[in-house]
Amino acid sequence: MSAPAGEGPPFFVVGSARSGTTLLRLMLNAHPAISVPPESRFVVELWRGSEDVDAETTLGALSRHRLFAAWDLPIEAVRAELGRSGTVRYADVMTAAYRAFAHLRGKPRWGDKTPRYVEHLPLLARLWPDARFVHLVRDGRDVALSYADVPFGPTRVAESAALWASRVSTGVVHGRALGPGRYLEMRYEELVADPAAGARALCDFLAVDFDARMLDYAQRARDAVLPRAARYNPHVTEPPRTDTRSWQADMPPEHVEVFEAIAGDVLSMLGYPRRYPQPGRRARTRARLARLGVPLDVLRSTRAGPGDPSGARG
Repeated sequence: MSAPAGEGPPFFVVGSARSGTTLLRLMLNAHPAISVPPESRFVVELWRGSEDVDAETTLGALSRHRLFAAWDLPIEAVRAELGRSGTVRYADVMTAAYRAFAHLRGKPRWGDKTPRYVEHLPLLARLWPDARFVHLVRDGRDVALSYADVPFGPTRVAESAALWASRVSTGVVHGRALGPGRYLEMRYEELVADPAAGARALCDFLAVDFDARMLDYAQRARDAVLPRAARYNPHVTEPPRTDTRSWQADMPPEHVEVFEAIAGDVLSMLGYPRRYPQPGRRARTRARLARLGVPLDVLRSTRAGPGDPSGARG
């Protein structure tokens, strides 16, 4: 399936959960030429290892996928976009879904925002040889604090540290191997501090003209927020804030030390300062026991009050 003139290469926004990827999705959706649907996951979950598939079988599986239902997209629109039956490329079926979603919104360019695809960059890069990847990185200690406010994801410090370190380092290794033309690392902290600079850098990377409407995403893209995302990200339709909850002030020191005992090397690789460059014996022991399954160090914040005021998304 060849790309229509002016469509541009597809792109994928990835990263650890609770790192701000939903913010980035809304910013992109506020661009008049770009459409990013709700999380997919089905690209990986429906993959069976063959690049050639039966069109109707794959369309049927797609129509039954729980996350495709959230797109509110008739499977007939995907079938019409695909334009043929019989044996087709798997990537062409998936592309047809993204294009149908975008075209129903009058937009030519499509992308994806599914954080956990950070673990599958080689597959996505193979399926779409021209695809670009945006890896949004946030300090893992702040990610852990954000997990403390939601009923999903890790519930303990060691579990959060291990998951964050694994996903982020996997994305960095596979992403950097693609080269700077296909892979961009962005910092959540820098994005919220200067959204305009972040949006311009993003547009440069995606080879699309910057549009100032991206900075008004809180109003222009609020309809793209699913109820679940709004419930667990209560500030998702507000402009980004820099007066956020931070691990320096709000994470118990003993939790910081355990987190760094597990994920300190990844923090350092990304340039985040460590409070405990050499964690003590007690922290190392607690980290080791926790990773063996001992229920230690439940995630909590020293600041009272529900919700993550950073509005960290995705």
